[in-house]
Amino acid sequence: MIASFAIAGYAFLRDRRKPLRPGDAGLVGGAAVAHDLIAFPLYSALNLVAHRTIEGPEDAWEERRRVPLINHVRIPAFLSALALLMFFPLILGLDAANYEKDAGLSGDVFLTRWLGLCAALFLGSAVIYAIRLRRANARRRGRARRPARTPPQRS
Repeated sequence: MIASFAIAGYAFLRDRRKPLRPGDAGLVGGAAVAHDLIAFPLYSALNLVAHRTIEGPEDAWEERRRVPLINHVRIPAFLSALALLMFFPLILGLDAANYEKDAGLSGDVFLTRWLGLCAALFLGSAVIYAIRLRRANARRRGRARRPARTPPQRS
């Protein structure tokens, strides 16, 4: 963690053309506080709602399937939201004219590409889940076919 902060600090100072101002430290501190007070409780609550919706009540989690479904929904949803956060002006068409002027390319393809990315992420996750579920069922059937071992009887 210290190395991460050192690298981030170096990049921040290297990127700056002017000396570090006291307001910059406040901005970084404010972002950390905003994350801890707003973002963390928000995505923790979303995770809890998703977990209870997908996997059922907490007392039944241990008796559920051996391959939990929650991560196969959570990971593509997170990556889709991250892509939306990074490119939302272009996805929503808010900056298409500037993008076309600067890049010389049409900016109206981002929504369909983002939707295609989301579909590919969820489809890939569904395929991986199906493979894992099939393997778990095959292992369970293999154990069920094996006769139960009885301990040797001593006379």
